[in-house]
Amino acid sequence: MMKGLLLTCLLCLSISCLEAQEMTVKRERVFTGTGLYGYMNGGAEQFLEYGVTKLTARDLEYDGEEYALEIYEMPTPEDAYGIYSLHVFRCQRADTLGCIDCLSPYQLQTVCGNRYVSLVFPSGSERAKLQADAVLRHFLSGEEAEKVEFPVAFQSLSPKSGILKFLRGKIGLSEVSSSLTHLLEGIQYTGVWFVEEGDLYRAVVCFETPDQLEALRKKLPAGQIRNTGDLFLECVGKEDENDSEPDGLFGF
Repeated sequence: MMKGLLLTCLLCLSISCLEAQEMTVKRERVFTGTGLYGYMNGGAEQFLEYGVTKLTARDLEYDGEEYALEIYEMPTPEDAYGIYSLHVFRCQRADTLGCIDCLSPYQLQTVCGNRYVSLVFPSGSERAKLQADAVLRHFLSGEEAEKVEFPVAFQSLSPKSGILKFLRGKIGLSEVSSSLTHLLEGIQYTGVWFVEEGDLYRAVVCFETPDQLEALRKKLPAGQIRNTGDLFLECVGKEDENDSEPDGLFGF
């Protein structure tokens, strides 16, 4: 993994200083393991599939605006990107100046090393939106973090947010592709990078052993295989007609 300063996008955050206004943490809660179930009301399984180890939730007030900040700590940057990729839709601003982020009318989401970060501003006001970058900087700056390691096939894709998904297991996979869910039935994989391209999809499936790669290769017509390596296979396919894109977090 490549090392770098904590999240390239911190360099492009608003230069306004939080010190000019008072940041108030009204409530802070920490959840680990199965403790997520009580907080998330049924959504914990998806996060646990990506190996979430800790959630820190803070209710904030800054410059007259309310914010809800959630920081999910994951095993790897890829896991953080994976859970992020399932929660970003219809970004008004995406991956600005090379960072992984998505700004929507009521929420700013980002990937910070092995952390998936969500900042919700219920008012949706322009002031709340303009201050959101600076609020995140207050809690995330000053550290180093590993970057997400994207497959070569998708490194040039820009923006990635809202387009490229990383699926760690059956829950995430079934949400975005019934075709791949059926194709990978009985095959062990470590992750799937997934992009829709019109009525087709393109996927890079990663494995722990060559035997599992061969098991998938035998299921696929040669024309659907784009590339292979020691422990990955890139393929294309057609999505089932009854599949539809799931709604985003909070319905935004």
